[in-house]
Amino acid sequence: MSTEALERFAARRTAAADHVEAMADSLDAAPSPIAAAEVLRAAATRARANRFHVVLVGAFSTGKSTLLNAIVGEPVLPVRVNPCTAILTELVHGTEPVVDVHGVDGAVERMSTEHFLETYQLAADDVSEAGREVADRFGKVDRAVVHVPLPLLAKGVVLVDTPGLDDDPQRTARTLDMLPRADAVIVVLNALRFLTELERQTIREQLLPLGLSNLFFPVTMADLLTHVAADADQARHAIRVRAREQLAPLTIVDERDRFDDRFFLLDARGALKARASGDSLEASGFEPFEDALTDFLVDERGRAQLERLYGAAAHARTSVRRQAQLDRASAAASVEELEARQAELGPRFDELERVAVRVDRTVAHFIERQKVRVWQDLRTHLVSLQEGLPDAIADMELPGLAGLDLLTSAGRARAEAALQQGLETWFAHQMDAWRESLRPKLTAALDDLRVELAAEAREFDSVTDAILDGFAGAHVALPSPQTEAEAMDPLERWFSVAVGAALLSPGTIAAAWTDGYEGALKGAAGRIGARVALVAMGALLGPVGWAGLVMYAAVDLLLVLRTGGGQLRRLRRVFADQVGGGLVAHADAQREAVEAQVVEALQPLREAVVAAARSDAEELKELLTTTITARREAADDAEKRAASWDAIEEALDDAMTGLDTTVHT
Repeated sequence: MSTEALERFAARRTAAADHVEAMADSLDAAPSPIAAAEVLRAAATRARANRFHVVLVGAFSTGKSTLLNAIVGEPVLPVRVNPCTAILTELVHGTEPVVDVHGVDGAVERMSTEHFLETYQLAADDVSEAGREVADRFGKVDRAVVHVPLPLLAKGVVLVDTPGLDDDPQRTARTLDMLPRADAVIVVLNALRFLTELERQTIREQLLPLGLSNLFFPVTMADLLTHVAADADQARHAIRVRAREQLAPLTIVDERDRFDDRFFLLDARGALKARASGDSLEASGFEPFEDALTDFLVDERGRAQLERLYGAAAHARTSVRRQAQLDRASAAASVEELEARQAELGPRFDELERVAVRVDRTVAHFIERQKVRVWQDLRTHLVSLQEGLPDAIADMELPGLAGLDLLTSAGRARAEAALQQGLETWFAHQMDAWRESLRPKLTAALDDLRVELAAEAREFDSVTDAILDGFAGAHVALPSPQTEAEAMDPLERWFSVAVGAALLSPGTIAAAWTDGYEGALKGAAGRIGARVALVAMGALLGPVGWAGLVMYAAVDLLLVLRTGGGQLRRLRRVFADQVGGGLVAHADAQREAVEAQVVEALQPLREAVVAAARSDAEELKELLTTTITARREAADDAEKRAASWDAIEEALDDAMTGLDTTVHT
């Protein structure tokens, strides 16, 4: 990856953190305690410590460790032909090579990199033995942190190598759990056994439902196609065509096809050798992959980090302005008078709670509507599929099968496998098409919800203004936002308040929350379609689903069929009749499971917005209490306090100007 681009971004992030910390420092001279000071310091600290987490996943022996070693330019991880990375391994920057092995009990053992390679390179000769060896030898190890003095890691990148996806189930689950928290996920595939059944299953059942937009698909060992394929160029083309068919749903970002920016055929070993010798990387195909990954981290993830930091600073400045104006407006009132006003405002705060309840009810009703609409849309699609199923089965190829083959158990088994694989592929493509058609419908519905909630947010702000007026005994004229970035609508403000701190973490960024409420809408729409499609496929194609049952019925009927080509036609017809006749009926039985996925995908949005509204109300209550406390403890007269506030607001404006320049230029 380009260390220059990462270094420039790291400098911008540090400069932005300096401006935010300067804002916090300016608040130390405030005549009243300001909670925003600690919020700003925490945001600055997070920004300085923030890193890009890049996670590599894949089956055993796909070349994950080789690829990672090529990225860093040195063989820092164990690499062998058989499975070798036994535990989750993080590469971070350090002044000297050393490894910290973290146990599940919290203990940390430090060792040399040589000792680490000897200890955690698997000795087993096959995958099944490797899985048992992992469980036996490394079951008490949580992860290893490898400290390496490499420039790339010094720029804030953390590279994570994971056990193979065909490792034991517990460690596979651990690997998959990391994906939503990663800034970028590199799914490593192997050109010599491209997209195995396990990989297709993982993509369909694990990656697609997450709705991630940060996936990259490098294919290692592409150089070896020259030795194993009669026509290497044709083999590479075939892999690319198959990849587009299988991976396209995972490379759609903001409704744009990003396949060419996310899929790469590589020679990782050649890249590692070239780096060691100082030669060009051109032949390895590595430069386009690294450039795309760097651009993504800096331009998309990095920009999101800076924007969230800027948003936190803008919100803090608004809070301080409000506190300063309230202090000025209430300067002539006594403590007793302010306390009386506060008590009288109790009913107004009850109004804020009623708004929050209405928001909760509005989103709850929206979710109920959407789960029904999504189901109805899916059922309509399945009716269409049921009508087209006979033609689809008639067009399926059964390579290498003749009518006489169906008189043997082996031949019938091959026919079953070919039909089931063809059916699964056809159904998966049809569900991909449905999911893409669903996305704009969901996005439009979510936009309508935004309109409904914005009305409640404006009502909330109106009550808030009335509370401030009533407490101050005069109109509190808060300064208007000075930049477009600060002038967010009330709903966006709610959402930012709810997840403001979390938005700087890799996990929520990867979950499409980078653009606040707007990003959450897009992410929710994508995840709903993927999850519902997965449930439909699982219910209809699973081992206890209708497809498996029909296979047995079809095989029984073969015993009375004629020999010859007519037998295959009869098999197809019987299969289509029995499968098609039960498609919608069996889908109806899974309605609750489908609707549950819609509810699960939208529930975080509901919780975030409602929690933010209530948080706003609590912040307002705290502001009134702080004002009374400050008035009680004030040692200076009103004129001095006003001068202090003026100086603070000027310092905040200066710091925000510098931050604006850093973030937006």
